[in-house]
Amino acid sequence: MDQTETKFIQQVKNNNFFNSQDCLLVAVSGGSDSMALLNLLLCLPHSLRGTIEVATVDFALRPQSSAEVSLVRQFCQQHQIPFHTTQWRHDDDLEAMEVKARHFRYDFFAHIMQQRHLNKLVTAHQSDDQVETILMKLIRSGNIWESKGILPQRSFTQGELIRPLLIFSKVELTNYLKRQNIKFAVDESNFQNITMRNRLRNQVLPLLRHENPQLNQHLAVFAAQNQTLQQIVLNYFQQLATMAVQAKSNGWQIDLVTLKQLQPPEVALFVQFVVHQKLSFDLNNRQLQQVQFLLQRSQAHLDLKAGWTIDKSYQKLIIQPVKINNSAPDLINLPLDKPVFANGQQKITIKQVTKKNSRTFYFDKIPQNIILRRRQAGDNLRLLNGQHQKLKKRLIDLKIPQIQRNQLKILVFDDQIVWIPGIYRYQCKPTPYLFEVIIGD
Repeated sequence: MDQTETKFIQQVKNNNFFNSQDCLLVAVSGGSDSMALLNLLLCLPHSLRGTIEVATVDFALRPQSSAEVSLVRQFCQQHQIPFHTTQWRHDDDLEAMEVKARHFRYDFFAHIMQQRHLNKLVTAHQSDDQVETILMKLIRSGNIWESKGILPQRSFTQGELIRPLLIFSKVELTNYLKRQNIKFAVDESNFQNITMRNRLRNQVLPLLRHENPQLNQHLAVFAAQNQTLQQIVLNYFQQLATMAVQAKSNGWQIDLVTLKQLQPPEVALFVQFVVHQKLSFDLNNRQLQQVQFLLQRSQAHLDLKAGWTIDKSYQKLIIQPVKINNSAPDLINLPLDKPVFANGQQKITIKQVTKKNSRTFYFDKIPQNIILRRRQAGDNLRLLNGQHQKLKKRLIDLKIPQIQRNQLKILVFDDQIVWIPGIYRYQCKPTPYLFEVIIGD
């Protein structure tokens, strides 16, 4: 038995990738990696694999693509393997071509798996792909969650995606095919330095391997250890989330008291975890730094993307959609002793009365102008001693959340704030002018 086949069998055994009950769909392009994968799968003992079917996508981007499909079809006919193929009918827009092609490819695989009742998709990603992917992720973002590289297995549709070649190099696989006299296609575009992956492959990695020929093996160990450590962190964060994260009507609230054992950079990573779990997108490096800045303030706000925000309010972080309020006017004129329906809904009445209660306050005179408005910069409150206090300070002292501050209704008599529900009533010595605020019936 060939040494590469022996190594492959041991890899499958060690990771329990397959068993005799599995129904495999193998993604084969005709290149050296996927042709080696297909032949190695055929060499597995029946106890380690079930049935095998093959799928090939003709992307019609190069003149050689149809010949590559024919190469795979011929190999499958020789070995009596069911073969499936399709052609990508793409447009002339080259923007995000690689992403569109990948989506088409995996959608096709998912369709075949569902149609043929197959439970595992097998792809030919090898250690060179792993090295390139890790370096690309580090160059593009430096995000810790992206640095784990290519996973050897993960869920896919109703089954699994298996990548059993991550411990093999391209040279190793190519040499194996040559020893077995198996034909394979060569994609000449891989040698053109038109993409970052190609530039890394053709220019950067040869220099790194000259420094240390064990580059692939070392980065494989790094990826495996990184994946293990990240899984430990994710398990911890999931447990922490059950205690610290509470669902709200339109978002989620994170209790920072529960996270007091974490340092700010750790809290930022936890917030990133929650955002990824709940909203399926990640915070970038700048936003991670901004989250740490939020933690240092009692009240703060951060815009994310896709219409979501994070608001800090004392010991709470609130993840919620952007609030758009086009219905409430900034200012409503109110007559004395006549009810008004604010925003066409809430009934508000300002009355002059003779008996004090929890809704009354004294004023210096009969007001000429009565308005109900939102909070404004520089708002001041009159105190009983005749001094004034900034409304902002009062709200801070009372620990009023920023969201509630933005929704405050402020009653003003002749440019003087006289009433804010639950926060302030005009302060002066008793006068003949006692007023009551009635909300509702």
